[in-house]
Amino acid sequence: MSADELKNLIIYTGVYMPPEGDKDRKIYENRSPIWFETFDNAQRLGIKLVVRNDGGLPEEMLKRIKGYENITIVEKTAPNTLGGGRRETLQKAINIAKEDGILNPVFLWTEPEKDDLITEKALLPLVREVNAGTNIAVAERKEEAWAQLPPFQRWIERRANKRANQAVPQDSDKPEGELDFWFAPRAFDKTGAKYFLAYNSDKGRLDLWDAIFVPIIDAIKAGEKVRGVPLDFLYNEIQINNESDESNREIKIKRMEQYAQILKELGDKKWEEFFEDSKAQLEEIKKINKENPEDKTELLKEAKKSLWKNVFRLK
Repeated sequence: MSADELKNLIIYTGVYMPPEGDKDRKIYENRSPIWFETFDNAQRLGIKLVVRNDGGLPEEMLKRIKGYENITIVEKTAPNTLGGGRRETLQKAINIAKEDGILNPVFLWTEPEKDDLITEKALLPLVREVNAGTNIAVAERKEEAWAQLPPFQRWIERRANKRANQAVPQDSDKPEGELDFWFAPRAFDKTGAKYFLAYNSDKGRLDLWDAIFVPIIDAIKAGEKVRGVPLDFLYNEIQINNESDESNREIKIKRMEQYAQILKELGDKKWEEFFEDSKAQLEEIKKINKENPEDKTELLKEAKKSLWKNVFRLK
């Protein structure tokens, strides 16, 4: 019965490897074994998987991914934003559903590091929620998963969720409780897919991580049914160990950047003002990046530190 319930599910995701010498290369190399646990899980369950190749993968690794019969690769053929690449991959998943005659497909976005999500215990609640009429089902972590996170990540993601939920219109059909925006996996039907596909149609958005956040608010505003779904999920220990260095200032700054930029795109007034007031500092960071960041590592770090220290003042 459970296998039958998952037959209309199509998962889409993306993989990327920074170039040799990049400071983030080691993080991705350590993460990559988890990708194959995710792919193996999907193969065992007979689930179709669409994977965007965002570049940088060693040829041997890419060949291994192409060896999965249930995986369709979407190659990066031209420069695109992170959000644009995800829309291309979703469109491919939609095309596959049409070609295979799936009348009521369920689409699921997830990062490839969340291997424990690609299990019956986690997928069935999401698929059942969508099949019951929910247009977008937002996966939600339980306390056991939250407890796995490094203290800083747990603190900032709880704080970010609180602010993101304040962007939900008060007069809308609000989901019960807070949506776990920062967990990232979302399952949705063809109606829900329209909001993700339409994002940034005017080319005026950041179009990075916000591309899987703002469409949820847009759908709620339009009167679509959006609900949170608590899951039995645990992070892979490899990822937790890989990113748990609380002294790593670069990881903390990256989380703060995501926090601030996503909330700005969600229409958070405080963060809109923050970016308006920080134009000079942001331009300085862009200038350093455009020049020779390898020779100006410390200068770039100090510029970012000066900018993002203000994150703690905005609650």
